[in-house]
Amino acid sequence: MKKLSVVPFWKYHKCRIRFKKGTGDMVYSTLTRKNVCGQITEEFYVDEAYDTVGKEAFKNSIKVRRVYLSNIRKIETEAFWGCTSLLTVDMPKTSRIGKGAFAGCSNLRSAVFPEVFSLLGKGVFLKCKRLGKAIFQNNRNCKKIPSQSFAECRQLKVLQLPNQLASIEERAFYKCEALEKIILPDSLKVVESKAFYQCGLKEIELPDGLEKIGDSAFLKCKKLKYVRIPSSVREIGKWAFHGCGELECLEITHDPEVIGEWITNKNCTIRCRKGSKAEAYAEKYGMKIILLP
Repeated sequence: MKKLSVVPFWKYHKCRIRFKKGTGDMVYSTLTRKNVCGQITEEFYVDEAYDTVGKEAFKNSIKVRRVYLSNIRKIETEAFWGCTSLLTVDMPKTSRIGKGAFAGCSNLRSAVFPEVFSLLGKGVFLKCKRLGKAIFQNNRNCKKIPSQSFAECRQLKVLQLPNQLASIEERAFYKCEALEKIILPDSLKVVESKAFYQCGLKEIELPDGLEKIGDSAFLKCKKLKYVRIPSSVREIGKWAFHGCGELECLEITHDPEVIGEWITNKNCTIRCRKGSKAEAYAEKYGMKIILLP
């Protein structure tokens, strides 16, 4: 298989190599769609003179299968959008990925984020339907999984989240049907609406310190059987666990400030304390109740 590095950027008169005055240090440049045009092969090695892959640089390329970004720090908006043949991306120094950068890369198999990674854009891996693995390696810098980041990644099964993650936003893992188990970090504070809508989760342990479970956050997670709500949770949004047909028990041992409508199906048993808001809620909706001592 033919290998090709991108044409060195000093061959473009608008992108000459520059050096910091008096230091001899190179000033890096952005790889643009113009630079890439006509140069794409199945295996693509980006020259180390570049530290950024520009907006839409590879967009809709159906030829590239493997990309090596040895010195790339930033991948901009829709840089690889719709690269339907792309299988692997090596990004050992990347710290930022822009909105929709890999959206629609339907054959991409894995995403491994280096320790320095800090910022993920919205919908970065949207509809990467064969993405099976997403790993944040010993990562303490990324605090948020934005909206639709991994939405409709239907084969996503292996997921390692950042160690200091604080929020999972709307539809972040929407319809990740193969995702059966996930370990949520202790730092997590917020799970927004439909974050895990129709996922294949069989079990989940919500961390102590979690404060909000948004509307429909776990709607239609049909394999869940038991959920304990930590005492730190102040808000449980409407339909949070509704449609979880196998959910046998939802344990709420404290009084959240907000409990939305129909947080679970009527056939689910609520375990709670006598005289609590959860007991009153279960009675209102005609649910079974087990009172804790």
